[in-house]
Amino acid sequence: MTTSWADLPNGHLLVDGDWLADHLGDDNLRIFDCTTRLVPDDELGYRIADARDNWAESHIPGSGYLNCQDDMCDTSHQHRFMLADPETFAASVGALGIGDNTRVVLYSTAELFWSTRAWWALYANGFDKAMVLHGGFQSWTAEGHPVSTEPCAYPPATFTPRRRNDVVLDKDDVLAVLDNPDIAVVNALSAPQYHGTGGMVFGRPGRIAQSTNAPYPELADLAAGTLNDPTTVGDIFAAAEISPDKRIVNYCGGGISATIGFFAQKLMGYENIAMYDASMQEWGFDESLPMERDD
Repeated sequence: MTTSWADLPNGHLLVDGDWLADHLGDDNLRIFDCTTRLVPDDELGYRIADARDNWAESHIPGSGYLNCQDDMCDTSHQHRFMLADPETFAASVGALGIGDNTRVVLYSTAELFWSTRAWWALYANGFDKAMVLHGGFQSWTAEGHPVSTEPCAYPPATFTPRRRNDVVLDKDDVLAVLDNPDIAVVNALSAPQYHGTGGMVFGRPGRIAQSTNAPYPELADLAAGTLNDPTTVGDIFAAAEISPDKRIVNYCGGGISATIGFFAQKLMGYENIAMYDASMQEWGFDESLPMERDD
């Protein structure tokens, strides 16, 4: 396994600060800070909050702000972070300036999964010209690149949705494949959450029955906002029975952290990959759906 993401089949989807600095002036480039806050809540587990104030204080020059919930999801849905229908999604991202003839770079000031969630939402709607800034805002500033406080408003654009329905799964889709040896259903939550022995619980402790575990905290350096090296990630995938010859179904608590694994699989050239969007916020609360835990 190569030690560089850039050498992998879809390594161009992950860009560094030097690449972005060289392309800041491109007319068709759109840059977005995707940071979205999760605030602990005794009743809900967490509340979703905006991070626009953070962006206003300092951002990559020319970048706008994108809220993963408000700008890409169905805000009326009973579950959080549920992808909006194609037409609503297209109107929302088009209003932000993302269109058929644009390229997009996504970054976060915090966890990598905000960038990969926004990337996944665009990919799920047929958009193939989005990239993730490796290391996000932390790397950008550490490398000495300029920052700005200037507001940004891209002109509205036409976004044509081409929903990849095989990428966005619901509970019935997942339930139907649990006994299929050619499909790996993969939990991206931490090992204690997977085993049902600790961490945030979504309804019932444990995991979807017969699923394996590729913990997102082991796939990425959470403080640095970077993916770990391809060899490390590949070893974790192998232990979770993830391989290119299988269909992979990724899930987590609410469809956010599992996008790190999905994005890494895409970088490695995997094509038959999907996300269970509602994840454990739905499955864990539905007593009719099978789960497992370790004593």
